[in-house]
Amino acid sequence: MNIKKLLGFSTVLILSSMSFNTYASSVYVNFNTKYQEIDGFGGMNAPGWVNDLTTAQANKAFGNGNGQIGLSIMRMRIAPDSNQWYKQVPIAKIAYSNGVKLLATPWSPPAYMKTNNNVNNGGKLEPQHYWGYTDHLMDFTKYMRQNNAPIYALSIQNEPDWHPNYESCDWSGSDFVNYLNSQGSRLDPSLKIVAPESLGFNFSLSDAILNNPTASRHVDIIGGHLYGVKPKNYPLALQKGKKLWMTEHYTDTDNANDWNKAMDVGLELHQSMVANYSAYIWWYVRRSYGLLTEDGNVSKRGYVMSQYSKFIRPGFVRIGATEMPESNVYVTAYKNNSGKLVVAVVNRSGSQKRLDFTLQNGSVGSMTKYVSSSSKNVTYGGKYQVNNNRFTAYADAWSVMTFVSE
Repeated sequence: MNIKKLLGFSTVLILSSMSFNTYASSVYVNFNTKYQEIDGFGGMNAPGWVNDLTTAQANKAFGNGNGQIGLSIMRMRIAPDSNQWYKQVPIAKIAYSNGVKLLATPWSPPAYMKTNNNVNNGGKLEPQHYWGYTDHLMDFTKYMRQNNAPIYALSIQNEPDWHPNYESCDWSGSDFVNYLNSQGSRLDPSLKIVAPESLGFNFSLSDAILNNPTASRHVDIIGGHLYGVKPKNYPLALQKGKKLWMTEHYTDTDNANDWNKAMDVGLELHQSMVANYSAYIWWYVRRSYGLLTEDGNVSKRGYVMSQYSKFIRPGFVRIGATEMPESNVYVTAYKNNSGKLVVAVVNRSGSQKRLDFTLQNGSVGSMTKYVSSSSKNVTYGGKYQVNNNRFTAYADAWSVMTFVSE
């Protein structure tokens, strides 16, 4: 895909590499140092709780053309009442047609399966209903597949360690182990199973799963949210061969077009990648604080997300890079199987920064810059030639940038 053409720029600005000096910060990118594979960046669509996305809004969120965010994961709710499942189909089909992975999460089992006989206010799934709950989950995935929106990843429960007055269910670590030991073999093996989706990446819940050989065998992805915590690596999960997905967060409910607050999203994206998360999923796609505002336009937060989601596509692998070449400057790098290189830079300082890049164990011909700031939205920022595996680039003040090889 020719991103420059899609963004509507016909003029190519060639910026030659300059000599290194002491006023520049050095960034080393090592193609041979490999971290996590990227599964994608996404958001939640919740018809039934909020108005459904329109077709145009769905394409703006999940398409990857000019003015589109390029999200590659859509999260949805599995309603306790199967008569409500039809609400998920229209936008899920559009997302899937754009190559998007679909993640399905239940907030509560049907009321009759729970100790409190209520879909709200917590309560536990009764063991005698483990079989029926599995049927419920599998029926949803079958329903979506029959409606041309097949589920990629299935979660067992949303926020099992949070006890609100809305749809919810309480699960302990031992509850997950007991359920997975009983029902794991009945879960569709074509699905990626996600657990425990705790409120703040509660390791005590996921440790219980990972340290039980049978339960661990039935989980592919350790999912968690970031409420009240910062992104943090999880060595045990990686040692057990699991991927890490951040499946829900929003940084605050302020105006999504407040650029200072949008920069907080950029920092969290960087921190999540450094924590080895393979996916980062925002809460509601469209909201006053969302990736789209209520009028359906891409917000500043959406453009910050797009600096990652548009260019770091599923299948890219994070590689070695100098993560903080100087105070308030944050760098990550990625490559795909074809050798394409993407470098994401978040500059939270109030001044432009010169970065001297050295590419190790790999090379590219040139790097094209795209930038979002208070006045720019994934805007073409010039092309930098790579000479002798080196190039010098400039990071705009208080901005998020992506450098993409050609």
